[in-house]
Amino acid sequence: MSGRSGAVLSADRATADPVHDLLVRHLALCETAVHPLEIAAELEAAGMGPGTAGRYRHADVFSLAEELYARVPRRPEAHRAPPPESPWRRRAGPALLVAVLYLLPCTGLWLARRTGGAGRGIGVDLTVVVLLALVAAGTAGGGRLLAGRRQGAPSGAERSFGARFGYAVGMAVVLGLCVTGGTDPALATALACGLGAADWCARWFRHIGWGHLGAARSRAGFRERMRPVLPVALGLFLTALSALTFAALTLHRSRGGDGALAAGVLTPAVHGADGTAWAAQECVGTVLLLVVLLWRCGRTADALAGLLCGLSGLGVAAAAVHAVLPGGAGFGGSGAAAGFDTALLWGFGTTAALLLPYAWVVLLRPESHRDAVRPGTGEGADD
Repeated sequence: MSGRSGAVLSADRATADPVHDLLVRHLALCETAVHPLEIAAELEAAGMGPGTAGRYRHADVFSLAEELYARVPRRPEAHRAPPPESPWRRRAGPALLVAVLYLLPCTGLWLARRTGGAGRGIGVDLTVVVLLALVAAGTAGGGRLLAGRRQGAPSGAERSFGARFGYAVGMAVVLGLCVTGGTDPALATALACGLGAADWCARWFRHIGWGHLGAARSRAGFRERMRPVLPVALGLFLTALSALTFAALTLHRSRGGDGALAAGVLTPAVHGADGTAWAAQECVGTVLLLVVLLWRCGRTADALAGLLCGLSGLGVAAAAVHAVLPGGAGFGGSGAAAGFDTALLWGFGTTAALLLPYAWVVLLRPESHRDAVRPGTGEGADD
């Protein structure tokens, strides 16, 4: 009789408090959440909408998430993950290291080509691509290699070996093609160095997102706060990339103005790059920045898809250029190399036009900025 009474009491409690069962099912999420938006995002991902929230006596998912967040005691402040890379100086150090690591292989190939025929072999080009892949693999996690574990800072989010391998190979192939196929190695060297600026912008973007995550009271409010952040990050990066490109071309002009490299490596105008090369540089840089942003914000599949689309677009554009004008003839300058710049412009320009709106949508979502650190796991954000 007592067992039957207990069952009746449990049923009455469930009827009187429909949120209780939901809280039990999502207890771990509610205990580790740092903001109601995290709970709301997970509930929506599980298929809960306004109609389902009505069964729990709430008008929408966000108000339900606020009640769940308020019911569960927060874990101690000492166990919470700190905001990612809050001081700008802590972002500058890892970004500078990224720039140096990417710059060294490209500079090595550039110097090898300046010495003469020794730098023109396929072995040297392949070595550069392998080194770039190793650098990209080392920087993919972010935290361990670039920021360490100072003051308990979380390491890079644990991703599968396949994801890291794909990211490393994709970045290496893009940069390797730019170094070996473009009209001017100085442009590719500046692009490699510019990845340091991309890393800084990605860390800054995540820091701003973290701050707005704590200040916004709804998903719409969060999106409203984050709308100007991506354009600012893109503008900062393109400005830095343009400055680096100008500096690289100026340095090359001051040291290589004798025209010794003009045959097959540089455009006849050694003193600078033409408009196609500059536009291709900005398009490739835009795609790489968006890839780094998506990767840092946990959008692993999106980042890999962006790299794949860029390389696929380059292949299609290169085939089209070769079919219309074999060997790149007619583009002016150094023939095939100038044709490759045209293929870069069309391939990565199309990818940037498609990837930018998609990144705009997904990076405005709160779940792209929450810290994934779980107590006792050591897993955390990339920053």
